[in-house]
This record gives sequence, C-alpha cells and structure tokens, in this order.
Amino acid sequence: MSASTDRPDTRRRSWWARLATIVLPLGILAAAIVVGVMLFANRPTADRSTQVDKPNARLVTLTPAEPAPETLMISANGTVEAAQATELRARVSGQILSLNDNLAPGTRFDEGDVLARIDPADYRLALDQAQTELAKAQASLDTEQGQQAVARRELKLVGPENVSDKERNLALRGPQLASARADVRAAQSQVAQARLDLSRTRVKAPFDGIVTARSASVGDVVSSTETLANLAATDAYWVNLSLPVDQLRWLHAAESSANPGSAARVYYRDAWGPDAYLAGHVLRVQAQLEEQGRLARVLVQVPHPLGAPSNNDQALLLGSYVTTRLSAQMPDDSVVIDASLVRENNQVWLMSDDNTLEIRQVNVVYRDDNQAVVTGNLAPGEMLVSSDLSAPIQDMPLRVESADRALDTTAPDGAAANAQARDETSLRMAPAYTRLAGADTVAAS
Repeated sequence: MSASTDRPDTRRRSWWARLATIVLPLGILAAAIVVGVMLFANRPTADRSTQVDKPNARLVTLTPAEPAPETLMISANGTVEAAQATELRARVSGQILSLNDNLAPGTRFDEGDVLARIDPADYRLALDQAQTELAKAQASLDTEQGQQAVARRELKLVGPENVSDKERNLALRGPQLASARADVRAAQSQVAQARLDLSRTRVKAPFDGIVTARSASVGDVVSSTETLANLAATDAYWVNLSLPVDQLRWLHAAESSANPGSAARVYYRDAWGPDAYLAGHVLRVQAQLEEQGRLARVLVQVPHPLGAPSNNDQALLLGSYVTTRLSAQMPDDSVVIDASLVRENNQVWLMSDDNTLEIRQVNVVYRDDNQAVVTGNLAPGEMLVSSDLSAPIQDMPLRVESADRALDTTAPDGAAANAQARDETSLRMAPAYTRLAGADTVAAS
C-alpha cells in the first residue's frame, strides 16, 4: 500500500519540477525585457525644438556693429618739412675769419648767435673815413653859421627895411648855410652806414634753429650773394599730408591761436617705436591737389619738434616719412566696424532674424587698414557675419558657431550619450541574465 502511495507523489513532484524549469526562465526573460524597455523609455532626450532646422546652413561667427565715437582718429602719411627755412648769407663781402662750432649740419643754435665772422679791417677803415668826413662837414657848418652872424650885423647897419626878402636871404648866406647842413646830414649817414657794415661782419642767426647744410669754410672770400649755410627753424615743423578729398569735411584748419584746428598725433615708428608720438594740429588745407594721385594736401604743424637738446630719442627729422592720426568729427548716426567686414562693392553681410544671410549695400564714409565708418543704413548692434563665405547669396541659411556647439545633439557626449550608453548596456546584459537563470535551474534539478 505504501509503495503505491509514493508513486503518485513522485509523479506530481516531477511534473512541478518540469513546469518550474520552463516557467522560471520565461519569467526572468520577461522581467529583463520589461526593465530594458523602461530604461529606454526614460532615457534623457534633447529638446528637438532647439535643433537647427536647416542641416545645410553655413557655420558663421558674428560681430556687432558699434556706434562710432564722437571723434575718430583717421590716418594719413606725409613728409616732414621745415616751417621756416633760409639760406644764411653775409650782408657784406670779405674773407671769412672764423665759423661757429655750431655751424655744422645737424647742430642747433639760438637766435642771435654769431655763426661766422668776416674780416672787419676794411669796414673799420671805412668807418674812420666816414667819421672824418662828418667832422669836416660839421666844421664847414660851424664856419658858415659864423659868417651868417657877421652878415646879419652888416645888414642891420644898412637897414633891413630897404631890402626884399630874397635879398635879405642872400645877404644872410641862407643857401650856403643850407648846403653846409646837408653836407653834415650826408656825412652822418655815411658814418651810420659804415658802422652798420662793420657790424654785419658778424653774421648772426636769425632764429632758433638747426643747420641743414654748410657751404663755406674759413678763408673763403664771399660776397653778399653767396650762401654760407642752410638753416631751418626749430620752433615748429610741418607735416605735408596727402589724403582723399572726401575726408576734408571731417577736419577743420586753424583759424587763430585760440582755435588751432583739428588735433593731430605724429608717429615716427621707425625711430620712436609704435606708441610714441608728438602732438600737433591741422594748420591749413593747401589750395591745390597733388598732381599724380589727385589727393588733397594738408599741412599739420608740430610745435617744438626736436624737444629739449638732450631729448634726441624723440626728435622729428626733416624729410622723414611719418604717419599722422587726425582727430575727425564723425556724424551722429555713424557706426564703426572692422575694415575686413566691408566686402566687395561696399557690401556687408548680416544674419537676419530668420537665420539667413542678408547682403546689404552700405555708405562707407571712411576706411583705413583697421576700421571703417558707415553712416545711414547700418545701426549699432546689428550682427555682421565675420566669417568668409564662398559664393554667398541672399537668404543663404546660416547658423552661429557658438549656438551650433550648444545645440548639436548628434555627438556621443553629455547626458544623451550617457543615457544611450546605459540603454545599450542593459540590452547586452539581458541574455546573460537568462543564461545564468537557466544554469541555476538545471543545477537545482
């Protein structure tokens, strides 16, 4: 009886074991699939509304247009020349006895310095002779005045009422006295001239200046028409600039000492470096254009171009080719942009509100190597495309470089990449769970 009872129990346990062997792996597999689906559904996703709608849009960088300052420094090049120059000549002829040590090219002198001495011997003799002639003329005048006194007494004895005025003048030796007085005046003039010629044997500097050339030496016999040296005044130099005619409207010339004209800075980079400059002002606009380039010519005056005699590091040299920056008054509605942003035919590229290219013609009133000033049709704050585009066309789709990096959701980094990695790991691990569960079940059975 007991043996027959054990056989049904054994059959039931075997049936349940086989059922567990089938159902348990299926349950584990289903659970793994559910977990994987839930992880995939809950992964982080990027907001598709912020992605670039135009995959073919050109990647660009933008630069805002800035309002132009009230005054803008415009550049022009020119040559330094003397504001006042002269050829030094002796006023009298003769042999040069000595020359000042400062009468050499490049040396400076002060007004009134004696730069050369002419042999004065002949002029001293001429002065002595003139003084002798003056003494003779004065003696003749004294003699004539004595004779007039005698004639007046004689006329008084005769009776002046019996003679006419003409006879009376002749009787008193009037013509002789007038001639003697004229001789004295002529002799005095001769003395003054001789004294002046003697003083001119000392050739003096007419102003504070510098010697640019010397053409005479000690021992030379010179005349009043020969040049001893070339001098340039150092109280001010001129810079003769050339610039386009349309830039003259931003400048004003000097009207008086109280209104010296537009401010200027003169840069001599070869000698002083990139930052050092001398201050000056626009003196005048010359009346004639230059012949070749048809450019306007503007004179900038630079006071004290050599500074102190000890300051040779920042001395402006005559004949130098320098850069001058002029303070120009800009219109109220002007903006300033980088010069490279002005494209061919005075066009600029802008990014419109719908992220497309706008090609706009602008009015460029000033342009140099670094900057351009635009008036009228470009507002401060408008975004200009600073990138170079090949074959640009109106309404070409654009995207901004900085925004493109932030909106790029295709790259395998960030939160989206991490979520994707987690999903892929979960899916790879699911079959492993199934295999492990099956192995455990077999071992248990």
